[in-house]
Amino acid sequence: MNDRTVVFLGPSLSHAEAKQILPGAICLPPAAMGDVLGASLTYRPHAIGLVDGTFLSNMSVFHKELLYAMDQGAWVLGSSSMGALRAAECSEYGMIGVGQIFDEIRTGQIEDDDEVALTHASSDEDFRPLSDAFVTIRATLNAAEKIDLLSKAEVEKLLAAQKLRWFPDRRLSAVVEDASKLGMDPIQLAGLKQFFRESLVDPKREDAIALLTRIKQLPKGPFPEEDRPMTIMSGVFVTTLARDVIVETPDKMKVTFDRIRRHAALHDPDFADDMRETKRRVVLAAVSGWLGGAPTENEVTDAKRRLLELLVVDEEDFDEWIKSADLQPSDAEQLIATDALLYRLENCWLGRSKMGEITTPYLNLLRLQGRYTTMKAAAALQQTASQGVLLEPHPNPQVLISSLLALGTWKLPTDLDRYLEEFELGSFAEFLEDVTVSVKAHHALFGVGLVDADNAITVSETQEPMMSRGR
Repeated sequence: MNDRTVVFLGPSLSHAEAKQILPGAICLPPAAMGDVLGASLTYRPHAIGLVDGTFLSNMSVFHKELLYAMDQGAWVLGSSSMGALRAAECSEYGMIGVGQIFDEIRTGQIEDDDEVALTHASSDEDFRPLSDAFVTIRATLNAAEKIDLLSKAEVEKLLAAQKLRWFPDRRLSAVVEDASKLGMDPIQLAGLKQFFRESLVDPKREDAIALLTRIKQLPKGPFPEEDRPMTIMSGVFVTTLARDVIVETPDKMKVTFDRIRRHAALHDPDFADDMRETKRRVVLAAVSGWLGGAPTENEVTDAKRRLLELLVVDEEDFDEWIKSADLQPSDAEQLIATDALLYRLENCWLGRSKMGEITTPYLNLLRLQGRYTTMKAAAALQQTASQGVLLEPHPNPQVLISSLLALGTWKLPTDLDRYLEEFELGSFAEFLEDVTVSVKAHHALFGVGLVDADNAITVSETQEPMMSRGR
């Protein structure tokens, strides 16, 4: 969470005008389904203002997107158009409605969604309106009535004529045509045209400005936890989060999560294997949870440590990695919890073998991957080459392990004892014998020497054997 504000708007108010009122605001086009989720994920905003949204060319903003954004700590406000509609529908869950149109929808004075609808140009033309919203036409005609340019009866007839039109065909210019058909004299028609040019009443614009002003008055902290809606994660919404969230590339191109996966299906040669591994992880994590419940605090801590080591990321940089990976903090927590569950299952009694019997399943995996023959040849070559090398005097463990690390083929784990136990490599003495073979072989094959003792790392030795292995 930070102090960023994201506002979705287009025809109700230009982006340039919005930034004059709220400098630093991130102004995005009218929102479609998935856009609010994407903005919540990308920007982690302090506030989200929904003014305009799409509804005909694609799916509209999903109500639960707004609730979910509040659950992530964002203040969510709506006004003017799609924002006013959604705010009226979600106000009881914490969304803040702003402006006259919101009030009229909430109180039932406006019942039809089409009254805020209009068509507009593309982003290249800053979403310039191509038609007039019914709320704008009504407000302007009511203003004309107040100065006796129109009678109440004439306003009602003109509004009824506009209401019969499909929303893209509603325009103040068409109102003049309707007025002519009603038999208004040329002088009144000319006055009406001039009034429309000079005295347009635009409640959508006014409400958009009111929303931006309201955002400036928000508390500095996140949306209070006690007021958050605690969104029910239905199957449909879980699917939405998995598939339909829109994310951005560094050069601002947009794509949904599901489009990334479908692209991989056609262009990534490892897709089938990765999908099989993904399904295994899902199944095994579920089984682990069923057998032992949710991961403990210690298991989660260990899983996060392993993840940081895998990513080569420091603790203080983890939040930045989460953001770069298009994860919400809650999603990152789930990723870590999944690893904790898998680790628990992998290292339970079902996953342990006696006397190194794990060797056969491991070699079978290499056989399935087509790597067995290569690994066999490499191991045999090292074993044979090492036999002709004598280290005199025999180096201490620190020098041997430092020499192995210098080769760049292995990384020293945070906890060596745990590493040896987890991967069933025996005692420290047995492991050190493997290291010696590798160091000798590299000396014989490539002339690689030992690391100087002064530059060797410190390694704690464990002498208790955990298993014995065949020679």
